[in-house]
Amino acid sequence: MDSSIFVWNCHGAASLKFRRVLKSLLWGYRPDLVVLVEPRISGMTADKIIKKMGYPFSHRIEARGFAGGIWMIWSDKIKVNVITNHRQFIHCEVRELLTDQVFLFTAIYGSPNPTAREKLWKDLLNLQIRPSGAWLIAGDFNATVEARERKGGARRLQQGCKYFKSFIDEVGLLDLGYVGPKFTWQCGGLLVRLDRVLSNEKWLEKNPSTQVMHLPKVQSDHRPLLIKSTASKPQAQRPFRFLASWLLHPEFSTLVRKHWDTGRRLTECIESFSLEAQQWNTQVFGEIGQTKAT
Repeated sequence: MDSSIFVWNCHGAASLKFRRVLKSLLWGYRPDLVVLVEPRISGMTADKIIKKMGYPFSHRIEARGFAGGIWMIWSDKIKVNVITNHRQFIHCEVRELLTDQVFLFTAIYGSPNPTAREKLWKDLLNLQIRPSGAWLIAGDFNATVEARERKGGARRLQQGCKYFKSFIDEVGLLDLGYVGPKFTWQCGGLLVRLDRVLSNEKWLEKNPSTQVMHLPKVQSDHRPLLIKSTASKPQAQRPFRFLASWLLHPEFSTLVRKHWDTGRRLTECIESFSLEAQQWNTQVFGEIGQTKAT
């Protein structure tokens, strides 16, 4: 993927302040595909705001009053073919016109209602995803996978959503990790990672340098996500390099302990850690070494 994708639960798009903030973000990051969820406006008001964003193409699922809604807006560098419209997602095929690369993309806004969200997982399972097709899925899932993705709140909610975990396992999706602060949503003392990016293995095979950034929280109580990946040709094996940004990922300390709490010799620990860290960088964190080196 040579294009970038910006995903944000903007928590309302009607205010002038929102439009100023969004304009600044889009000017700074220049994404080719923009996904906004929970805009809380629809109809002609939505048309006017989308037109002012400066992108030639758009598609949306209308909000119902102040609830829900998904907007997709894109540049002339890509072609988007919408396959499925759903109250909680838009599923489409994206073609990059410069590279002719094609992938499936699903923009998510999971309902805050647990019962409605169970339907989301079931309906996503019914999507026709070819084994050879690259698939990226991103947005506000309104659910967590494990306890460490939530700080504060009711103890019964800290173990994650079993239906969400089951969906990820059944489809064989991988969490692409992130660079930046751990939590994407905050309400008072409650912090949760509600927004994320998932992909299948075929996506990572084609886009090993994918990087997900948790951007600063402004205007909304959700952080925007920026997905970037630069297609690159295979290169000769490079020496192992430690990336400081790994320290920001919550799983990295576990990876280190795994190879240093074994009682083995130091050289053996270093060798095993180096090998697994490079694999972890690709499969979990998102391989950013090539991007940083170019």
